[in-house]
Amino acid sequence: MILRSRRVAARTAAVAVTGLTLALLLSACGSDGEPDAEASGTPSVTVTEPQSDDGPLNANEACAAMYVYDDEHLADRVAAALLDVSQDGLDPTMADRMHALAIDLGRLQDRVPEEFRDPIAQIRVPFVQVQEKLDAMDGGDLQLDIGAATEGLRAYEALC
Repeated sequence: MILRSRRVAARTAAVAVTGLTLALLLSACGSDGEPDAEASGTPSVTVTEPQSDDGPLNANEACAAMYVYDDEHLADRVAAALLDVSQDGLDPTMADRMHALAIDLGRLQDRVPEEFRDPIAQIRVPFVQVQEKLDAMDGGDLQLDIGAATEGLRAYEALC
């Protein structure tokens, strides 16, 4: 019984932390220092899916594209891929994963407002390095600039 109540308490704490984190993230995406406009009865933007698949995004949609859409946030996929490649090396599966992320980031970079483009370019650096290494087919060592991606993620988050 004690073990079960500890699990319930741990789950309750995890749910509370997750809810608080999501609330802080969503409030940061819309905060521009001005008081919020009066709430209306109809939502102006749907958070569950982008307005279009190829049109330009505003700042709030750019933040949502990185941190809200999909089952796994794009920022989390980037961090996980970089961690995995640094620990396990670059095998064909990892190369495919890195390539797919480079494409996703490139598509996002084309759609976001100007101030978000440099951070995305920084995030893309190690993914582009992988692609260039594969294209060169020289079989040498691969040195990834993970610091650039980290700085890009921080800069992107600061904009949100």
